[in-house]
Amino acid sequence: MPLTDTHCHLQDSRYGDSLPEVLDRARGAGVTRFVCCCASEKRWDDVLSLAIRENGVIPMLGQHPWYLDHATQGWERRLFKLLQTTAAGVGECGLDFAIPDANRARQMAVLMPQWQMALELNRPMSLHCRKAFDAMFGLANELGLPSKGAVIHAFSGSAEQAMVAIRHGFYISFCCSLMNPKNKRIRKALLSVPLERLLLETDSPDISPVKDQLNEPSNLAHLFKAVTELLETTPEKLEKQLQDNTGRVFGTLLNFVS
Repeated sequence: MPLTDTHCHLQDSRYGDSLPEVLDRARGAGVTRFVCCCASEKRWDDVLSLAIRENGVIPMLGQHPWYLDHATQGWERRLFKLLQTTAAGVGECGLDFAIPDANRARQMAVLMPQWQMALELNRPMSLHCRKAFDAMFGLANELGLPSKGAVIHAFSGSAEQAMVAIRHGFYISFCCSLMNPKNKRIRKALLSVPLERLLLETDSPDISPVKDQLNEPSNLAHLFKAVTELLETTPEKLEKQLQDNTGRVFGTLLNFVS
């Protein structure tokens, strides 16, 4: 069964002209689908074009808390129109209270309309969450989640926070940071997540398992192997469960994929 990288940034300028080779290496490693998340309004069109041009690219459009200054007036209307006229999901968006001088009120004000779009159009969300789990869970209580699913990507919380997220209905996605044996907190969190709520990603080109190298979707194969060993399961069982989970969350977007 093919693997899906459930959160990556193929449009990132750091790939430059090497993107075709990056995708070839991924497909050679068995990674054939790529949930390509856009974190800034400036690159929404690039992600949509990439999804049309490259087989297996699933587009997600969002406004990330790191790039609030990039948002232009009326960005909400433009995003809603793009979501209405394409099969894109919502993300990457979210909350990051760990950044210096985080404007929490503004972050919430930017996330809320995106959350409401996901609910209205029933699109999956890919959510960034650092040091903001209480606020994220509060929104889940207040608004609910789209039935297609909401993913906390590159999970960085504790096992206890993972269990609370599961009770709220979130999917939990782990990235290549899990491959660091010193990252015991994340490994403990992985063990607390039921298989039916588990997703894997690379967050390429960031969080590389190899120091001073750009991350690539091909590294998902190495992450898959590490997770198989940590969970003491078989590759066949994990592969089948991940495919089922990916289909439940992103299945409605697959008509964008060639």
